[in-house]
Amino acid sequence: MPKLICLFVAVSATAAETEVDRAVDRGFEFLRKCQREDGAFDQNIAVHGLAVMAFLARGHVPGSGPDGERVERGLAFTISEQREDGAILGRGGRMYGHGISALLLAEAAGMSKNDRVQVALRKACELILRAQAHPKSKQHQGGWRYEPHSADADISVTGWQLLALRAAKDCGVNVPADAIEQAVGFVKRCASRDGGFGYQPGGGPGLARTGCGMVSLQMCGHYDAEEVRRGAEWVRKRGLRWEDDHFYYAIYYVTQAMYQRGGDDWLWWKSQLEHILLQHQKADGSWEFAPHAGNERQGGPVYTTSMAILSLCVQYHYLPAYQR
Repeated sequence: MPKLICLFVAVSATAAETEVDRAVDRGFEFLRKCQREDGAFDQNIAVHGLAVMAFLARGHVPGSGPDGERVERGLAFTISEQREDGAILGRGGRMYGHGISALLLAEAAGMSKNDRVQVALRKACELILRAQAHPKSKQHQGGWRYEPHSADADISVTGWQLLALRAAKDCGVNVPADAIEQAVGFVKRCASRDGGFGYQPGGGPGLARTGCGMVSLQMCGHYDAEEVRRGAEWVRKRGLRWEDDHFYYAIYYVTQAMYQRGGDDWLWWKSQLEHILLQHQKADGSWEFAPHAGNERQGGPVYTTSMAILSLCVQYHYLPAYQR
């Protein structure tokens, strides 16, 4: 490639990265204004957890740096919502909220030493393991659903619990290998014959579900699994559209999955992602809702902004669980 063309490509890439950095910084300016005195970013524990995780994703370590105290207060709020049985289900989110909160605690434990965080993480994982062991049919065995005592499972709730367990295991929490293997088995049963992943075994593929299935297997060491490869092929054939259902949920998971894939898969996805997100950031730094947001609207702008930041920041690889 001629030197002039190489220089042009390098300058263009740098300019794009600078624009993304500015967008992320503006997003954080919005989130900072949303944190309450009690440390919460949102009354929904799941949305709150995503916001705190967004700060971690940009390298804001608990107790250190300009946002360290902010992150500390966010973690303290999460821990204050934990019940004696280990559940973090309050103020909305159900097992979604619990899995997200447990993953947040694991990420924080991996970035700094904090005894309160470690204790809360261990209790949260114990509840996840008890919920997995609740009797289920053979097809749903190994997975999780909305409540700790649910008798079936879906890939979305399962993804959060599985990621939390894997991240916690890396932090020294005792997570039986059999629990991971059973969860992997459920995720693989959700793989669609047409490529991608369904919500439950036998279901048709969707973008968010496919990203969730792919990254769940990748984080458990199955990077080269047939289901992951076919999932990436399905995503590339389908593409990303602003009009997609559950747009922000989809970009969170697919971004993590394609980043783990690396190479052309990651570069292709990164280009689409940044193009769309840079178009839809509002003047106040938050991100607007996609046309078919559905129940994503319940999360409000803290949710959309946190998910956008988490997606744009994956390339900075600060979060321990998603480093490749």
